[in-house]
Amino acid sequence: MYLCICKAVSDQQIRQAVEQGDRTVGDVSARFGVGIECGKCIDAIREFLDVCLAVSPTTSVDTAVAPAMAVAPSPPVADDIPQRAAWFAIDL
Repeated sequence: MYLCICKAVSDQQIRQAVEQGDRTVGDVSARFGVGIECGKCIDAIREFLDVCLAVSPTTSVDTAVAPAMAVAPSPPVADDIPQRAAWFAIDL
């Protein structure tokens, strides 16, 4: 399910980002650019992040998500994926 329509970011992408270390809406925004077009997705993404972070590692996120957000499980993420620092440029 898409949580950010403007940037076409799905719950599976956000779940994968959480598994790779993202913890805040700011982290997700830096990675995917969510919330900078219209901003309507921020509350849904914050709620989904809270659910993802509240779930213990042994519990699947899909079983803890509200029925309206339930989706098929995402494929496992490799642990050897290097973390990339977020960056941006400011034109002064």
